[in-house]
Amino acid sequence: MLKSRLLTLRLAVMVPFTSLLLLTVGVIAIAQQNSYERMLSEVSGKLLGSYTRSISNDLRVFLGDPFNTNLTIADSIQRHQLYQPPRLTGLEAYLKDAISTLYIHQPQITTIGFGSEDKYFVGFRKKNQHQLSLILKDRRTDNELHIYNGSTHFGTTTHRISKYDPTRRPWYEPFARSLSPGWAGVYTNQDETQSLTISAVSPVIDDSHHTLLGVMVTDINLNYINKFLQRESKDFSGSTYIINEEGTLIASSVLPPAEQPATQLPQPDSLIAASQAFMTQTQLPLASQGTEFEFEHDNTRYFSRITPYQDEYSLKWKIVVIMPEKELLGQLPQHQKSGLLAAAMLAGFGLLVGLLVLNRLTQPITDIAKASQKITENNWSVDIRQGFRLHETDQLAQAFQAMSSRLQHSFNSLRKQVLYDNLTGLLSREGISEATSSPHAKQQATLMIIGLKAFSHINDSIGHLNGDQLLVLIARRLERDLPQGALLSRVGRDEFAVFIPGLDTHEKAELIANQLLSPFSFPFIVNGVEVMVSASIGAVQGILPQAGMAEWLRNASLALNKAKMQEDTPVHYFEPKMLEASLEKTRLAAELNRALEHNELEVHFQPLIDLASETTCGAEALVRWRSPTRGLVPPNQFIPLAEENGMIIEMGQQILRLACQQTSQMIARQHWPQSFMLHVNLSVRQLLQADFVEQVEAILAESGLLAANLTLEITESRLISQPQQATEALQQLRQLGIHIAIDDFGTGYSSLSYLAQLPFDSLKIDRSFVNQMTESNNYTPVIAAIITLAENFNADIVAEGVETQEQTQQLKALGCRYAQGFYYARPQPLSEWSTARVSIDPVSADIDNYQH
Repeated sequence: MLKSRLLTLRLAVMVPFTSLLLLTVGVIAIAQQNSYERMLSEVSGKLLGSYTRSISNDLRVFLGDPFNTNLTIADSIQRHQLYQPPRLTGLEAYLKDAISTLYIHQPQITTIGFGSEDKYFVGFRKKNQHQLSLILKDRRTDNELHIYNGSTHFGTTTHRISKYDPTRRPWYEPFARSLSPGWAGVYTNQDETQSLTISAVSPVIDDSHHTLLGVMVTDINLNYINKFLQRESKDFSGSTYIINEEGTLIASSVLPPAEQPATQLPQPDSLIAASQAFMTQTQLPLASQGTEFEFEHDNTRYFSRITPYQDEYSLKWKIVVIMPEKELLGQLPQHQKSGLLAAAMLAGFGLLVGLLVLNRLTQPITDIAKASQKITENNWSVDIRQGFRLHETDQLAQAFQAMSSRLQHSFNSLRKQVLYDNLTGLLSREGISEATSSPHAKQQATLMIIGLKAFSHINDSIGHLNGDQLLVLIARRLERDLPQGALLSRVGRDEFAVFIPGLDTHEKAELIANQLLSPFSFPFIVNGVEVMVSASIGAVQGILPQAGMAEWLRNASLALNKAKMQEDTPVHYFEPKMLEASLEKTRLAAELNRALEHNELEVHFQPLIDLASETTCGAEALVRWRSPTRGLVPPNQFIPLAEENGMIIEMGQQILRLACQQTSQMIARQHWPQSFMLHVNLSVRQLLQADFVEQVEAILAESGLLAANLTLEITESRLISQPQQATEALQQLRQLGIHIAIDDFGTGYSSLSYLAQLPFDSLKIDRSFVNQMTESNNYTPVIAAIITLAENFNADIVAEGVETQEQTQQLKALGCRYAQGFYYARPQPLSEWSTARVSIDPVSADIDNYQH
């Protein structure tokens, strides 16, 4: 597992110092920035509000005067009955006098006119401060609209429009319907200028007849509103613009370019466009008193306020004022940046000085840490530079140097203990690995591991202290017979390794192996006691790999295991298939573990036959493993492996549970009789569990199977390891009503005195006796003796491995009551199992694989 990288002392000191300094500077900067932002917010709110109110008030006057003019003229036309069609000379004179004298000081008024229901029109348009143009449509113009170069119809005509109908104009129709004064929306004039105009409109009504005479219109050119906004915004460097309810730009303080056609509304410049885009994207809500917002444009921060504008004649506009940050606070932002820069520089200088001081303070400790790292690499030289001389660091350096010297001495002692065996003084496993790594790598050599047989039993017999003395004597004898140049080491409790460089043939290796085994031909005298020890040798021969001795030690150990299993061959050489077998065993163990986790194990049942009635009275539950990759794995391949690594406990529990569940279901469905006897094999490792009896009780309760229907089979010879504990557990099981059967009886170690102490209900004759019964008369008396023994113990007898009718007849004749074997049926899953007797052909050679 990778270790997380730890902070160095220098970093552990400097990082908090730097962080604290930066945090302090940051807090001050943030506090100053927050103060600045609050001040900026307050100032912007006040200034923008002030400018907006001023513009709103001035705009009210700017637009209110023309509207009042319009109302006054409309009232005069009505009261003085100035409209006398079809000739409009009286009204013409009045309008001329009004625009040239009374309203000459309202430059925003560009045109005043009157359009009638009779589709006549008379009005005047300002050409400049002192010149007017008459606009006329009556009988004198043959009902065409004429625009004259002067203020009378005697002047030259500059523009004429035939079929001109004032009642169809946008400034006429809405107000003729509503009969109320108001503002016409922005529209384009129909004269030769085609200019954009906003008009104040007042209907003229004949009170005597309550009829509409026409509409009085006063035009304001939008360009004058632009100029008005420009004048209003001259006191600050920002911008002001007006939009209608739809967001269309009406006017702005930025005058349109001269080349822009008069028929187009003013186009927003980049600043106005940026503010409009911000309002659209953020869906800015509009409060009745106005809403303030800010945005960025061209790396400049702008503050803005949008305020609704509405007069009594339903003119609904929005005034937007934009002001740059520098306009609000003058040079204060620059001064603030300068102050922050100076503070940052001062903090940086302080940080640099502080880091230099801390570096000098921590230098000795850092050097000590580096020296300690060198010590782990067996570099005992200590070089500690002096920083600022402090009492504590000087004391630490001196103590470390003294400790380094003591550690060097201790390390040398420990190294000797690691490389050499404390008991025999021989090289250890690590010692021989190191001794052969450099000088003998990639050279021809032979490694032999001498393993003592049954040393644990010898050790238990003579005692551990005498056992240690025996190992010393063995080491001395091996040293005496050691070939020249060979290395002897102790690589395990009861294993010695001999490395012989240059040995390249099996013939020479055999001679040396016999020479090494010769000391075991004579007894060893340990405290006056003669002890005979036998040994086996596992050998590896070839080119010592660059990786060193570890691989050879493993391979020689595999060969030694093979030699120990072959009594007639005490010396065995490593073969690659041994490693493959070992790896296969490891893989099989891993797959078996997954099989237990994924419930790949199955229960196959083999019937127990009552020989008297030739009927099925029970069945033995046998474990089968159906691997998704290997198929059906023979039990003799995985059961010993499970016994070896402890998985037999989980395996036995799973099989016991499955067998009880399935048997209970078959009895409940009346497929099997109530007296049906289920036999399940039991491992000693299972039996010796502290809570095994409770486990069995829980499984019976869960499955619903009665205890009287269950027989647990166990091999007697395996109970010898812990007889008292095993006997107590078996007695508890019998007290529950569970039957106990002694399996494989007659094979291996068996003690009649111990058998008399065991609680059991039946004996199972091993198949090896049954198979030999028809081939040799020597086995029949043995089986008869076992049957007699069972009768004396008041126990049933079951013969296993019955494969022929002849065996069946002989067993009946001997008085055997129950039998099972391939003669009746092979083990099968419950779905294929039958209680009927099944006759089969002589069994094949693989029976041994499936009789467990």
